[in-house]
Amino acid sequence: MSGPLDGIRIVDFSVALTGPLAAGMLVDQGADCIKVEQSPSGDLVRWLGTSVEGISSMFQIANRGKRSATIDLRQDEGLAIALDLIAAADVVVQNFRPGVAERLGIAYADAVAVTPDVVYADITGFGPTGPASGRRVYDTAIQAASGLAASQTGINDDRPRLLKQLAADKITAYTACQAITAALLARERGHGGQHLELSMLDACIAFLFVDGADHEIVLDGDHDGPQSVAANNTPLELADGFATVAVPGDVEFHGVAAAFGIDSSDPDLATLRDRVHNPDKAREVHLAIRRASPTMTIAEAEVALEANGVPFGIVRAVHEVADDPQVIANEVFAEHDHPVAGRIRQHRPPTRFHGTPAELRESSAPTLGQHTDDVVAGTGRGDRLDELRSANVIG
Repeated sequence: MSGPLDGIRIVDFSVALTGPLAAGMLVDQGADCIKVEQSPSGDLVRWLGTSVEGISSMFQIANRGKRSATIDLRQDEGLAIALDLIAAADVVVQNFRPGVAERLGIAYADAVAVTPDVVYADITGFGPTGPASGRRVYDTAIQAASGLAASQTGINDDRPRLLKQLAADKITAYTACQAITAALLARERGHGGQHLELSMLDACIAFLFVDGADHEIVLDGDHDGPQSVAANNTPLELADGFATVAVPGDVEFHGVAAAFGIDSSDPDLATLRDRVHNPDKAREVHLAIRRASPTMTIAEAEVALEANGVPFGIVRAVHEVADDPQVIANEVFAEHDHPVAGRIRQHRPPTRFHGTPAELRESSAPTLGQHTDDVVAGTGRGDRLDELRSANVIG
């Protein structure tokens, strides 16, 4: 067995990041996935950012281990091939705008007609209905509409800021992946397949409102504080870098003060409740810590913070992460040679399954149409490949 989802078959019609990453995480856990792409360019993410021969960094991570088949769904024979693939699938993933899958003939009604027990993940930007449902959508639109962008403001900073990553896409992908596995479990328990509808907007609102919408949950409470409990978290400057600390309780508050040589012995600051009632005094201690921290090096701060029981992290540049001693100890990264893209370094699936170990069957993402012949032959059309290619049904 190669992972807990060994034997699960997926047909992935999705593009960009949300759908492909959701399906890709299932592949990381052992599922087999056919990625259906359109010639001549395939998934647009192949060409975004650092890209070699149609294998970009983002495409590699979201699509490693999948099989790529180029099929023109707009042709009758192409649709027939797609429906044959769906008929043999456990899961279908698509992230078209509402109405597109229906026009192509691969909507849930079409899928369930050929395989009644299918788990069909229907991912949209704003949702299947409503005033914004028909809009073209990418990550930035959802960061704006969900509140994510506005929640990045702080004291004396009212300008909304986008997270400098495709956060909305990734949040939705993780949500979709969990929903698919939940539906597979329900099917295993005898409840059959089902249609899953998930919008990026809904997923990101759910993500934000856990801790970033404090005034919008307990509506009759005291709303003097910020919307997010993490609103005031900013890195501490050190002599040769930055560190983050967390000070939710008494041990952490007095610990970080001691680490930087600041006196916090005032009885008015003894407990969290005391500090809530004496915010000016608490704020002065925090300011004193920030004035003192630049006198310490990273190495000195690590020793002092750890000795005082303070949760902390040293701010690493992205290019430094793979060389962090803890990351090395966790054996997070591995390298291999991609057939066309050259040397690849990528993270392993983050969860270690000790009962059903998950190992990538194939470390590389597929080139465009790399598996078209094998995939189409598997539908019983192996003797017609030249004919189908000549008619541009397949690439």
